[in-house]
Amino acid sequence: MVYDFYVGSYAPAEHESIYRYQLNGETGSLARKEAIKGVDNPSWLLLHPNGKLMYSVEELNPDGRVAVYSLESGAPKYLFSFGTEGADPCHLSLSPDGRFLFVANYSSGSLSVFRLDPFGKPEGMTDHKQHVGQGSNPKRQEGPHVHFTSMIDGLLYVCDLGLDRVVVYSLDERSGRLTESGKDICFPGGYGPRHLAVHAAHKGFMYVIGELTGELCVLQNNGDRYELIQLVSSLPESYAGENASDGNANMRNMTGEDASGENPVMENTAAAIKFSENGKLLFVSNRGADSITSFLVQADGRVKKADCISSGGNGPRDFAIFGKHIIAANQYSNNLSLIGFLAETGKMKLLTANESVTSPVMIAEIM
Repeated sequence: MVYDFYVGSYAPAEHESIYRYQLNGETGSLARKEAIKGVDNPSWLLLHPNGKLMYSVEELNPDGRVAVYSLESGAPKYLFSFGTEGADPCHLSLSPDGRFLFVANYSSGSLSVFRLDPFGKPEGMTDHKQHVGQGSNPKRQEGPHVHFTSMIDGLLYVCDLGLDRVVVYSLDERSGRLTESGKDICFPGGYGPRHLAVHAAHKGFMYVIGELTGELCVLQNNGDRYELIQLVSSLPESYAGENASDGNANMRNMTGEDASGENPVMENTAAAIKFSENGKLLFVSNRGADSITSFLVQADGRVKKADCISSGGNGPRDFAIFGKHIIAANQYSNNLSLIGFLAETGKMKLLTANESVTSPVMIAEIM
């Protein structure tokens, strides 16, 4: 089977910053098909289910934007950008019906909601939620940092790294406005919830990765809200470095990256969390340890560590799963790597790591 995907990056508009690739699932060969310019820091890409539009954040401070591309002619064609009323937008998601776009503004700690027309084009902002507060880590949690959103069973779950909380909203589908549901999920101080994952094979369970501790949190729905049932490290057993939760993180700019532009990973920060297609395996990437960890998901929803290997580069901010392969985007070593895995055991093997891309940070599959 052949898989097509886009790669987003931290690159300025005058340079190539969005790439399209093709992976041959049988041979493992990787081929670049095109590279386009025109937007700044397209660090998160999202394709509309109709296949006709693609959205890209422009991770800028203080005025973040979202760019809209047409895919109807094959190659992405830039249409326009619109402001998010927040700083450094870093994540995009859609309501299940494709009528609303949710934008996580990391540095300003806010969430923006946009109504979409039947073709997926934005019609205007319907709500903007500004989070307030801080966490226990003065360097990374000096304020709210909204990092990820996902609608699950009719509720919008919003990971706020700065508040050690997943804020849970109800969405009014007529007005597009959000209201607090009273079902927020709180985490231990300094955890820093970054992303979460759910799978139909494990209904009633949620899996959250803590950026600052590198711990995977397993939550179970008790009928009213999600409660913690397991907390397990996603780091290699041999890792001897620091976590960002230790309070010794490097100087970082407002996007969470090293202000000097040099390799910043002296401490570990967890990044992406994703399920295999059938839900039997759960994968996590760590920057600092520069690793990919696989977990077997048990019948009771809990996880068991299966394997942990090198990501094939430095700073695996994101990865995507294609059949029996993983493509990892290693931001600081400027490369993509290909990892094979066994679906039954979760054992992995680094296959190649020689595809050069400037600051790759996100992979979006083309369905």
